[in-house]
Amino acid sequence: MSESTQTATQPADRPNPGLYSPRQRLLRVLRHERVDRLPIVPTALTPFTWHAEYDVYRPVLELARRHCEFMASFGLSTGLALCDPAVLEMSTEKEEQGERKIRRTTLKTPRGDLTEVRVHDRSVGSWATSKFFVNSDDDLAAWESLPFRMVRPDPSDLPAFDAKIGLAGLPYLNGVSDALNLATGMMGEEYRIMFCFSQQDRLMQIVRRMQERLLEFLTHLLDELDRLPRGACDTPAGPVFRWYSIEPYVEPIQPPRFIDKFIVPFDREAVKLIHDRGRRVVAHCHGRLKAQISRMVQIGFDGVDCVESPPANDATLTEMLAAADGRLFLWGYIQFEDLAHKSGDEIEAMVRDAVAVGGTQGRYVLGQAASPWSADITLHTQANFIRMIQAGVKYGGH
Repeated sequence: MSESTQTATQPADRPNPGLYSPRQRLLRVLRHERVDRLPIVPTALTPFTWHAEYDVYRPVLELARRHCEFMASFGLSTGLALCDPAVLEMSTEKEEQGERKIRRTTLKTPRGDLTEVRVHDRSVGSWATSKFFVNSDDDLAAWESLPFRMVRPDPSDLPAFDAKIGLAGLPYLNGVSDALNLATGMMGEEYRIMFCFSQQDRLMQIVRRMQERLLEFLTHLLDELDRLPRGACDTPAGPVFRWYSIEPYVEPIQPPRFIDKFIVPFDREAVKLIHDRGRRVVAHCHGRLKAQISRMVQIGFDGVDCVESPPANDATLTEMLAAADGRLFLWGYIQFEDLAHKSGDEIEAMVRDAVAVGGTQGRYVLGQAASPWSADITLHTQANFIRMIQAGVKYGGH
């Protein structure tokens, strides 16, 4: 689905703009500075995403333009595990079965062919992988026999995208994963879980190699970003990196000591590199976070998006805020399933309670705890999205 050409309402057009523009407010949240009121950021739902092309989302976006801040996703091509596809012998076949598009990719390696199958339904906003390249030790050996040349991303479209956002928010750089996810992202889930348990020496070798590549990639990307004109952002803090890291390994998939060994030291090094260049990093992570918030603080993440509420999470907002200790903002906590199934009064109560705990000074950012991937939501869900924003305005000091 294509990027939207719509623009957001600028602060002067808002009924109560507050002390800061939405962009300034988000930058203060990222720096852990106090803000004037509750930030409301609908997760992955902005006037710049494909949602704006569908009538069912338009009333939500109209209200959001008047009251919300936007972290607008800017997609970045990172090749195949940071490898330039031009050096790979790769072919793709496409077919359609009713509403479903199917894409089969074949990689030729010195040790035999590897295949990946991805599917896309018209009613869903993203592709899904139904078969991964690597599902056995033989597949992994074939994968590791591939040639490698670092992909060199071109972010030259970012200034125009940033200008479209204006003061309504910040670009959210989507697509960068940490060394562990680069090492295992081509693996099918069952094989990945067993490999991470049973072959940790080999896993560590791969992670270290991926870390070297990631740091080289990030250095190149940061250099390219520094060369871009400042534009509307007029600050090196934008874009904000959306970082894919801990989520596939939270309990019960792996114990916390696995995170300590394979994620914390490597991510800390990468995040420091980004921070040293004046930019910010927000981790994306669903699931159980009781053991993970303190580790995110150790890594140095500035915030975490898609924070869920119990029972999907094993920690309450109170517990997570205590563990974050003012060094990591929490974004989300309103379950998408609740928007789909609860009453409007129940949604308002959830927002009221979250704001009572999280406050309005920037430690907590209101949003739904999942991106809306369906091109068609019910009118009940639509009404609850609106109620969530209205409740944020009501209880958030707007």
